[in-house]
Amino acid sequence: MATSSLGQTEINWDKLDKNKFYVLGAGIFTGVTVGLYPVSVIKTRIQVATKDTAEKSASSVIRGILKTDGVPGLYRGFGTVITGAVPARIIFLTALETTKVTAFKMVEPFNFSEPTQAAIANGIAGMAASVCSQAVFVPIDVISQKLMVQGYSGHEKYNGGLDVARKIIRIDGIRGFYRGFGLSVMTYSPSSAVWWASYGSSQRIIWR
Repeated sequence: MATSSLGQTEINWDKLDKNKFYVLGAGIFTGVTVGLYPVSVIKTRIQVATKDTAEKSASSVIRGILKTDGVPGLYRGFGTVITGAVPARIIFLTALETTKVTAFKMVEPFNFSEPTQAAIANGIAGMAASVCSQAVFVPIDVISQKLMVQGYSGHEKYNGGLDVARKIIRIDGIRGFYRGFGLSVMTYSPSSAVWWASYGSSQRIIWR
């Protein structure tokens, strides 16, 4: 059973139409981001609000954004996020699938049950994919969050994502793009490992 699962995993990745795989994955991710991005803008503004800021709730932040910037204000930094997040998602999917094949080969000699093998291999792959993608996600987050709060509660104003990037490099160098990188890895890598491990083992149990 383990050999069969491993073989099937390798065949699926080798024969996969990569163009459709990446286009579909990027398309779905973009659609979800469009729907949820305003929530990120509102949450970020609430987090950076000072005690003197009048907008202290989600509803007041929404009203303030719509009053000053209209609907586009809910999508400040969106272009930067999509520009960087699509390549990051491609890196994630590639690392996930290729690492999964290697991980299955590593656990095969231990003769674990099929669900256990799937959990271990998918968990390793999920963690590795998250670490790889954070190398792109974190700089994009740093830039987009500065755009989300620009001009708000005393924060500096910028002329787009490139302007933010130039100022970060001038003040902090490349390291400025990776503020919070360690915490991001510590937060998202374990959760990615657990999610993919659960998915892989559940899939084997259900499809038996």
